[in-house]
Amino acid sequence: MYQISVVNRTSCIADREMHRVVRAINRQIDEDFEPYWAFGGRLRVEGPAGPDTDLTQLKELRGDAILYLLDSAASNDVLGYHDQNLAGIPYGFVYLDLCKILGDEWSTTLSHEALELIGDPQCNLLVQGPDPNDNNRTVYHFFEMCDAVQAQTYVIDGVTVSNFVLPHYFTPGEEDGARNDFCGTDLKSFGVSSGGYIGYFDPAKGQYSQFFANDALARQRLNAKSGGLGRVVRRSNMQNEPISRKFRVTERLAAAAAKGVAASAFPDDPIRHVIVLMMENRSFDHMLGALQVFNPDIDGVDPQKPGVNLDAQKGNAPHKQTPTAAPFVSKDFKVPHEFENVTRQIADGMAHFVDEFQHENPNAPATEADQVMAYFKDGDLPALHALAKSFTVCDRWFSSMPGPTWPNRFFVHSGTSLGDVLMPDGVIDTVRMFFGRYTQRTIYDELNDKAISWKIYHGGVPQSIVLSRLKRLYFTDSFQEMDTFFDNCKGAESDFPAYSFIEPRYFDGLQGGENDQHSPAGVMAGEMLIADVYNAIRANQALWESTLLVVTYDEHGGFYDHVVPPATVAPDENTDNYPFNQLGVRVPAVLVSPWVAKAVDHTLYDHTSVLRYVCEKWGLPAICHRTASAAGEHQSGTFVSAISQAKLRTDTPESISAPAQSSLMAQKQKGTPSTFQDAQTALVSYAELVRQERERTTGRLAATRPALAIKGNGKTAPIPVSERAKAIEKWLAQERSNAAPALVVAPISVPSDISMSVPGKKVATGGRHKPTPKARRRTGTSRSGRT
Repeated sequence: MYQISVVNRTSCIADREMHRVVRAINRQIDEDFEPYWAFGGRLRVEGPAGPDTDLTQLKELRGDAILYLLDSAASNDVLGYHDQNLAGIPYGFVYLDLCKILGDEWSTTLSHEALELIGDPQCNLLVQGPDPNDNNRTVYHFFEMCDAVQAQTYVIDGVTVSNFVLPHYFTPGEEDGARNDFCGTDLKSFGVSSGGYIGYFDPAKGQYSQFFANDALARQRLNAKSGGLGRVVRRSNMQNEPISRKFRVTERLAAAAAKGVAASAFPDDPIRHVIVLMMENRSFDHMLGALQVFNPDIDGVDPQKPGVNLDAQKGNAPHKQTPTAAPFVSKDFKVPHEFENVTRQIADGMAHFVDEFQHENPNAPATEADQVMAYFKDGDLPALHALAKSFTVCDRWFSSMPGPTWPNRFFVHSGTSLGDVLMPDGVIDTVRMFFGRYTQRTIYDELNDKAISWKIYHGGVPQSIVLSRLKRLYFTDSFQEMDTFFDNCKGAESDFPAYSFIEPRYFDGLQGGENDQHSPAGVMAGEMLIADVYNAIRANQALWESTLLVVTYDEHGGFYDHVVPPATVAPDENTDNYPFNQLGVRVPAVLVSPWVAKAVDHTLYDHTSVLRYVCEKWGLPAICHRTASAAGEHQSGTFVSAISQAKLRTDTPESISAPAQSSLMAQKQKGTPSTFQDAQTALVSYAELVRQERERTTGRLAATRPALAIKGNGKTAPIPVSERAKAIEKWLAQERSNAAPALVVAPISVPSDISMSVPGKKVATGGRHKPTPKARRRTGTSRSGRT
């Protein structure tokens, strides 16, 4: 018997009332649901094990699944109703505040979620049916029991429960003498009632979609249950704002969205497309400091008064800023830039970059310590320097926190790192702690809510899929490789996404060589990427005249900068590890558009400035405290004032030159992988490990997927990061080509000892296994609040 534990964490529902509702739902399952579907389950009330919900442990579990009842969606970072923990145990949520806003009784929502949890592992397949928008086409529908009749209810023993569909709903053509739902409404097969919606997969487009027949109530449910309301209440303090305003889309914005074009809320803003290219690990002085000679208004390197660090290990020997930065450095050159390193580097007025390097690299030659302080001469970086001289340099753009890549990249996508200041070191035990942790809403969720188009273009393995909400979208059209970006630039301007984020190649792999500029990889391949991106946009005049390209870097990578990071405000309440009251080291940033001047912008920016501009531009709610007006002087800067040209510029370069394919390209040496590369490959490998374990326990093991860095039967061997990257790219390509989930197959016997090869570590999985819900890859709009 399939058992669902129900845990009451609310402050207002008494245990006696909970038991009364659970008894009624159990009667519904036994007398109404099971006779039609031939399978069932039982709910039982459990007591909370503690004051907090540990989503990775689920200590209260006494059955096969678990449902939590909570007062508010704002009280938990997991917005959405269905998910599963690392052991594959499915769990869900019922939020009382969302029930109240949507006019649902909590008992109805609990009934709905219980029927879905019971149905998921026992109907683990897709069903062919008509495209709701075109009956002449065939798509694959999810076996969802309640979503199509989301707003319909009936009463058992005085308790309101959810209507549900019957098997005939999925077998059209036999209408005589049959009905499609328990309440006997006029619901058509593969259709929806008012307030309901259904999810399906379109194999021709390779996309997941929701259908709700343009019903306003269904749209409101999808918006609220996807986390919109919970986020607004928690982050923007808008509890007293009318609900109609929270879900209202103006006619102008709606009309623009219908045409595939997002209209700006700023009346004089000519920008219809925002493209962000974020490179890796270089400081402002290191990359753009030399341009102070070209334009004295740039706060860069003064050759007459260069910055200095003293080397305490060598009797305080001075290391000065010099224009001697090398395009390629030693293969073992690694500048420390973890959180603790950065806090020591910036102490005493940016005085300890060399000391920190020497501490981490005690045997490194003096020439490498000099590279920490070195900067590129004017013209050494032909692409970046050309853009800086032709457009707007932002010389007060700081990384969002003093630390490494992952937390800083989380800020540009979501405005928060959920309090984390570290990143995993590539060892599987560390990676396990981060897997599934980052559940926060992202800017892409906000764009989805307003039907504003977006894409993430990448060079093979995108770092952004570390975020749970983006990981679920990886196999959809929202993620594309760079070849698609260049193709899209050649198309109609109106078809290009309103918002695009570009991730470079972080590895040497199937998609080519590393071009992220992360030391020690060098800068030349990255220069080629910058030039290629600019030239592709510039070649399409209509696209060029409506685009803002933002070129920036996630963090400084340990290279020296002379400007002390200023104070800021924490992005949210996750401040236990660090108060987030100081920005990180200054990074290069250039605004590129025919609507910006040849100028220097001294506005204080950090990565959340991208979010503020996008949110204000398209009427989205503030995504974090730094983008809200209440932050006062600590509010993120916005690009609106920089986009102030009275008329379109006609003097912009028609193209910029990429670095010559010279002997410099051959100087790159294969060194040990960076912490970022290790973490990225290990995390994606661990995701595959979890997928294999889930498929093994549900009997859905795909036989032809690449093995990645995973070995069976306890046999492990270290695998180089480049080989792991290639294996991951093969796996991702195959997963994308087979995006539709497979039908249920007979269980396949596989070894229980599944281990992943990571240098020096081995972890095996095993133990008690439970049925898990079907694995779905979804688009940004959720079904019934499950994201």
